[in-house]
Amino acid sequence: MPFIIGADIGTTNVKSVAFDLSGNILASHSVGYPIYYPQTDWSEQDPDEMLRATLESIKTVYEMCKKQGELKGIAFSAAMHSLIALDEQGRPLTRSIIWADNRSADIADALRHSADGRLLYHRNGTPIHAMTPACKLMWLRQHQPDLFARAPMYVGIKEYILYKLTGKYLADYSLASATGLFNIRRLRWDNWTLNFLHLDEAQLPQAVSPFHIEELAADNGMGLPAGTPLIMGASDGCLANLGSGAMTPDSMAVTIGTSGAARVISRSPYTDEQMRTFCYLLDEKTYIVGGATNNGGVIFQWLKDALFAEWDYDTLFGAAAQIAPGADGLLFLPYLLGERAPLWNSAVRGGFTGLDIKHTKAHFARAVMEGILLNLYSIGKVLMEDRSVTSIYANGGFARSPVWVQMLADVFGIPVRLNDTVDTGSVGAAMVGLKALGLIKDYAEVPLFTPVEQVVEPNATAHRAYAGVSDNFNQMAQLLLDQVHKERVPSAE
Repeated sequence: MPFIIGADIGTTNVKSVAFDLSGNILASHSVGYPIYYPQTDWSEQDPDEMLRATLESIKTVYEMCKKQGELKGIAFSAAMHSLIALDEQGRPLTRSIIWADNRSADIADALRHSADGRLLYHRNGTPIHAMTPACKLMWLRQHQPDLFARAPMYVGIKEYILYKLTGKYLADYSLASATGLFNIRRLRWDNWTLNFLHLDEAQLPQAVSPFHIEELAADNGMGLPAGTPLIMGASDGCLANLGSGAMTPDSMAVTIGTSGAARVISRSPYTDEQMRTFCYLLDEKTYIVGGATNNGGVIFQWLKDALFAEWDYDTLFGAAAQIAPGADGLLFLPYLLGERAPLWNSAVRGGFTGLDIKHTKAHFARAVMEGILLNLYSIGKVLMEDRSVTSIYANGGFARSPVWVQMLADVFGIPVRLNDTVDTGSVGAAMVGLKALGLIKDYAEVPLFTPVEQVVEPNATAHRAYAGVSDNFNQMAQLLLDQVHKERVPSAE
């Protein structure tokens, strides 16, 4: 039985999943790695730790499946916005500076309020924020000019791993379009942006199609056959839409993992006049428009660790389910890590409001779950300004919780479709791989890759209650943002 492996290089682990060519899961294996916080606002990972984890994950899955048939290829998904400076021998001069890193927040805030920032956004589709490699490069040029001047190559984590496997510097259009350096209309590194950043195109990997294939070398550290096709694949966010089935104009993908996002597809590039949304490529003919939040499942993890260490997750979800929608007036603004969409401000911070003596621990659990979803709803409403959405595909770790999924349906007032797996990055990567290899012509040929296991209908009464809560949430979020602007008046670089 031939099979394909989808490898998803995420924020906290890499997960490899083997599928037969119909979409049935044969095996999976994940390997974790740490995040380092060497200074305030810095978030980094070790590229070689991530490389070793990726090789181990793929090797383990291959060993589990190799007796069943031929490995057709390995396709990759990866988290967006990482940046690594390399020397002439391809050795890291920095750790991988990941999406959660906020060291360039002041630079990003100033750039966002400038004419140059608006132009950069509309050319490249990536909102101006500390998450972006463009802003990280500006920080390096200002704060580590010697390193910036001598680094001959800048890559993300997937490009680094593929370099180690192929000896070539390659970046797929999808991940390139999330750097803030790539023109989403011309499908090439953007000359205006590179000049603005004092960067040369030779310092960036060659941009190639997500369907681009390289061959694995014999000495690959995994025991895999020489010549095994390596398919570039795309970013985890874009592949989450593909891997969940949210590929029609009336569908939306909502993901909550460590972070979170709401995304829809578009057949043409789109940028928002208010710069509220991103526009990334899935492939040459498909764009993903949406907004990402810093404050996803990591916030619920904080709540559990800080206040509910003695409770397991089932107990915590069960307690939250006993509280009525709106948490009896307790509102949580989840901006503990600054925010991307819809505020795009690294300095904003959140908290609880409406706290009353009647509120219990269960109210806090409910309010935090609702706050994360209400923030995603504020992103979703932006995406629904010019389209009607009739179904939501939920993925990420939160989709395992029936309580949270029901809340999602109630907040949005839209039916939620659940796949039989939440590993949509690996699923999407494998689907791209099959198309790249010519094993399918269209994704519709492999419906078993995106089966819907359950549909959760919204509760109309709960949705009406959330309408008022949502208005209050948005007003309080704007007040927080206004306060940050008063305290930190940006000036253009």
